[in-house]
Amino acid sequence: MSFFRSFFYGVERAEPLAIPSILRIALLLLWLGVMVMIFINRKRLMARENPFLLARIGAIVLFVDQIVLYSWQVFSGYFNVQMSLPLYHCRIAVPLIILDVIFGVKILRSIWIYWGALGSLFAMAFMDLYRFDFPHYTNFQFFIVHLLLGWMICYAVFVLNYQFDKKGLRLVLIVTLAYNIGLIFFNAACNGTFTASADLLFNYGYMVLPPAPLTNLALSFPPYVFYAIMLIGYEAMILLLYAFGRGLNRISAKRQGLPA
Repeated sequence: MSFFRSFFYGVERAEPLAIPSILRIALLLLWLGVMVMIFINRKRLMARENPFLLARIGAIVLFVDQIVLYSWQVFSGYFNVQMSLPLYHCRIAVPLIILDVIFGVKILRSIWIYWGALGSLFAMAFMDLYRFDFPHYTNFQFFIVHLLLGWMICYAVFVLNYQFDKKGLRLVLIVTLAYNIGLIFFNAACNGTFTASADLLFNYGYMVLPPAPLTNLALSFPPYVFYAIMLIGYEAMILLLYAFGRGLNRISAKRQGLPA
């Protein structure tokens, strides 16, 4: 019982959690390695009787995780409006995946593909975990979600034949810009200011400040410059993802003998 309590306790430490370099490298290799294996084995996966089954299993894992995550936050007393609301892009991508893959709501598939890709990429690059000592539920939950995001997007492209098209691109560019502007105003309303500082509590979408390694750099910018960088940066990264995705579509089509 004592292990269970410590595994799900709800009071964070003051300092960020340090991740050993060897563990960071191992997790990055796992993240990339599974995506490479999906690419290598895509024909075998497509030839399965129900190639959608593995995607559905991944979505079910995410669904269970969401139930456990918010149950833990509420019952441990951790839940707080400064950090717990599902307003980060990757937090929105997760329920969109669940709605799409489990319940068949496909209309916003392009949103979770792009937002999930960005969320997985940035999470694995910065590994900005909750501040709980190991072993804690969130130590595992962070990687379960962000690894699965990358793997499911790769699976959708190479096995389920998701196509990066201009219609989806336009939708994502418009929705992302509108959403990010909304986040800027939401964070500012809750913080009581548009001016960034290290002690502000609301930073959804990292629209006020970037994760810890880049925080001091962003604070050195003139007021509001970081907002412009983030608004333009998200749009630029989506365009890069589109170009990269189109390249993956061409590779996949060429290997299958289909017109690109």
